[in-house]
Amino acid sequence: MADLTAACIVAAAVFVMRFPEPVRRDYESAIHLVPSGFTSAIASWNIDSPATAWVDVGMRARIGQRWTAWFDMGEWSPDLNGGHRRSRNGQHDADGRVDTDTLVLSRVAHALQLRVTIHPSPGGETPSLRLLAVTTDLEASKPSSSEGAATRSTAWGMDLSVPERTQRIGSEGGRYGGGGDSWCSPASISMVMAYWAQKTGNAQWDIDVADAAAGTFDPVYDGCGNWPFNVAFASQHGLEGWVARLPSLNELERYIADGVPVVASIRVGSGDLDGAPYPKTAGHLLVVRGFTSRGDVIVNDPYARPGSIRRIYHRAQFEHVWQTGSHGAVYLIAPTGRLPAS
Repeated sequence: MADLTAACIVAAAVFVMRFPEPVRRDYESAIHLVPSGFTSAIASWNIDSPATAWVDVGMRARIGQRWTAWFDMGEWSPDLNGGHRRSRNGQHDADGRVDTDTLVLSRVAHALQLRVTIHPSPGGETPSLRLLAVTTDLEASKPSSSEGAATRSTAWGMDLSVPERTQRIGSEGGRYGGGGDSWCSPASISMVMAYWAQKTGNAQWDIDVADAAAGTFDPVYDGCGNWPFNVAFASQHGLEGWVARLPSLNELERYIADGVPVVASIRVGSGDLDGAPYPKTAGHLLVVRGFTSRGDVIVNDPYARPGSIRRIYHRAQFEHVWQTGSHGAVYLIAPTGRLPAS
């Protein structure tokens, strides 16, 4: 099916396809050109699905004039017990590989295509695909920075009232990837969903951390940090969102100014982030909720204990651990139509 009815938004290296009517049958997107090239890509999707139905998301890339094979970017179902919420291990050939949620290519590609296979429930109920997105990255490129170029924006001095929640609950070594220490992603999702519940009065969006962990767990990855699965979980509850990569804090400020908190992925080495509740981390997610009047970053860091979750990190240090750690990876999640189009 051609991508004729989808609204396509191109912002930096992100393609977002919103469907005017939900798609309930197998879908294949148009070919999306990436003139600057890319060596990695992450798909994300928004669906409404019966518990026992599921979708399978695939992606391929064009290297030169030749297409790669279709890579499986994951199966998604709201029901963990049915065996159809999982990433796919062992996908590797001369063109590239899949690392849990990310297609990593061996050479630069300049086009991509997505497909979604719909699997009805045993009773014939079908999932409804509302949105499909992909963000690309050229891994060899140097992460950008606004350090030295930062100018005061309308986001400076703003602090969104995002509820504070800790990931450090549950039983260590327990279900869903081991409990608290590994629950930064569902804790961040829980905080953002609770923020929108508070702003809109929609109580069903206020999901606690343990339930968010159960709803995002990937048994193949053996954890709750599969980025598209976190977005899909929020969408299953009626929100909209996608995974993106933002080039700098200047770009992130645009969302804060519009009242949208952002989940950001960081990696911290010893001495990299003053005031963090950990000396270092190979990968961590937290919520950016605002900026001080000097442009420093206000976050809810879920690794902290209650009473110390809201923290302020120095702008240059935060931008460094975010851009070098994940090339600016974020979750953008909000009520339908609320996210800026570009």
